[in-house]
Amino acid sequence: MAAEALPKILVVDDDLDTLKLVGTTLEKQGYHIIPAKDGVEALELALRERPDLVLLDVMMAGMDGYEVTRRLRRDPLTADTPIILFTAKAQVDDKVAGLDAGANEYLTKPTHPAELVARVRSLLKQRPGAPAPAETSQSSPPPPAPTMDTGRGQMYAVLAAKGGQGVSSLCINLAATLHALHPQGGVIVAELRPGHGDISAWLGYTNAQGLNDLLRLEPTAITAARVEQALVAYKSGLKLLLASNRPSDANLRGAHGQLEALSDQLPKLAAYTVLDLGVGMPLGVQRVVQACDRVILVVEPDVHTMTQTKALLQDLLDLGVPKSRILGVLVSRVRTEMVMNANEAQKELGIELEAVFTPAPELAYQAARTHQPMVSLEGESFTGQQAERLAKLLTEPVPQR
Repeated sequence: MAAEALPKILVVDDDLDTLKLVGTTLEKQGYHIIPAKDGVEALELALRERPDLVLLDVMMAGMDGYEVTRRLRRDPLTADTPIILFTAKAQVDDKVAGLDAGANEYLTKPTHPAELVARVRSLLKQRPGAPAPAETSQSSPPPPAPTMDTGRGQMYAVLAAKGGQGVSSLCINLAATLHALHPQGGVIVAELRPGHGDISAWLGYTNAQGLNDLLRLEPTAITAARVEQALVAYKSGLKLLLASNRPSDANLRGAHGQLEALSDQLPKLAAYTVLDLGVGMPLGVQRVVQACDRVILVVEPDVHTMTQTKALLQDLLDLGVPKSRILGVLVSRVRTEMVMNANEAQKELGIELEAVFTPAPELAYQAARTHQPMVSLEGESFTGQQAERLAKLLTEPVPQR
């Protein structure tokens, strides 16, 4: 393949060692590298070479990376070119300045080569018509979507022992990954938490009333058709059943019969349904959990929280949920040495942890800022890889109920 046919990446850095290291890393992945040692040269090469992506240092003499980004965005020829700012400046204000200038991504030095490649690959995939790199890794095909002969898709519950453990974030990213793997079958993500509309807030919906409207009906009036009317079509193709975030609406969580009726109807409308059940096991949640094919128990690697998580796991087992249908998922939200590692958490709980999500604050910030799942921004990130692993595990044959 001729070099001109490869994706072209303009790498800009006034440190020649960094320029060489980054260029070599990306060349090994099949990209054609165009080096530039300062902002002025970068602008000239960007107009002449029309790169598919710009990897741009911020701290350069003369014209810094922020100014180069602004000028690239003002020129119609480069206005849509993906830009990654690459710098040692790690303060939040610096990152915000870079994003406000028009950058798509912000990487902090030093960055692991695998993360750099993943960010580049993810942005290039989002650009229509961009050529593929010369060498691509082979991945196994996704498992087939479940057959809908019975008229019922699979339904997964996601819950935790306490708040703030990332249940809603996991639901969004898992549902988006399932939809990417199986777009033909349809995927619903439903937050069955009236008054706690975290998903609706994350995805940019205000005054969401879909769940409220259904919970105010008589259980017998909650038909598949009525549920479908309450769904919102998200731009990626996901369907959403959204809760309000008005605290006084939380009293609707006592609508046990309505929640049970919803759990009967939702699997009729999609191949996969992901339920955000939030915290704890009130009666309505108990009924919903019993109707689910798998239960995802979110585990925080904290010694104090672990006691509550063990109690919730025992509640699930006492409810009659087989251990084979419970998937433990470790979600670590802080970088600290004061938390348990995955092996310690597994030993404490007595169940396998099928996926481990490490902190990704920058990615989470960008996703929340643009109202989209993290895996839609960076499918090749570690978060994306773990979400795909979990999605594939879920779509394996379901243990006998």
